[in-house]
Amino acid sequence: GVAEDLWRSYRTAFRRSTVLKTDDYATAVWLRQAELKARALPCQPFDRAALTALLPSLRALTLEDPATWPGRITQLCAQAGVAVVFLPAPPLTSVSGVTRWLTPDKVGIALSDRFKKDDHFWFTVFHEIGHTLLHGKRLTFLDNTDRADERTPEGDRSEEEADAFAAQTLIPPERNAAYRRLARRPMPFDNIKAFARQAGIAPGIVVGRLQHDGALPWTHGNNLKRPVRFPHNGPAEDQPQ
Repeated sequence: GVAEDLWRSYRTAFRRSTVLKTDDYATAVWLRQAELKARALPCQPFDRAALTALLPSLRALTLEDPATWPGRITQLCAQAGVAVVFLPAPPLTSVSGVTRWLTPDKVGIALSDRFKKDDHFWFTVFHEIGHTLLHGKRLTFLDNTDRADERTPEGDRSEEEADAFAAQTLIPPERNAAYRRLARRPMPFDNIKAFARQAGIAPGIVVGRLQHDGALPWTHGNNLKRPVRFPHNGPAEDQPQ
């Protein structure tokens, strides 16, 4: 009963798997854990302009050591009023990220380690930031990278818009011509590495985009992707605000 009451308390725009079996109770537990961690995280008041200005710095982190990502992402986003937390997803949740306004001046973003590779991870980071910048404060956006199911409100283009925001942040429009040339001939892998250097992003992210666009088989280039491992986080000592 408690779980059902909690689940109903979330006004959520779903993007959930139609293939994988999911458990709403497990998802509710993950959401509650994420909310408590985000509420406990100190942040400046939300500042849209400051968050937008952070995008190049966040994008540049894709080239850094993955071990530094959680701390740096949390530190940078807190300056703009966004509490980013990292929480492994329990089984049967099939969730990659969630965005929820905690107060009028504070956004909570939680990221899971569902796919454990840098291409999926960074796409989710910018997808959730896209929700924050593009969409209203009324809904929670609970996302994965599978296709939407029937619970996504008809005519709601918020997921497509967040996807486009993430894609354009990682590979900006001024790189589109070069990307199209790469997509026509992604092999050998030196082509991918050269494009990634010129674009200023990790090559694994380029591999993921090429795979998504059908220009590269899903079996090719995965050695260029880097693993993502979240640090162990115990319960927050501070009480949620």
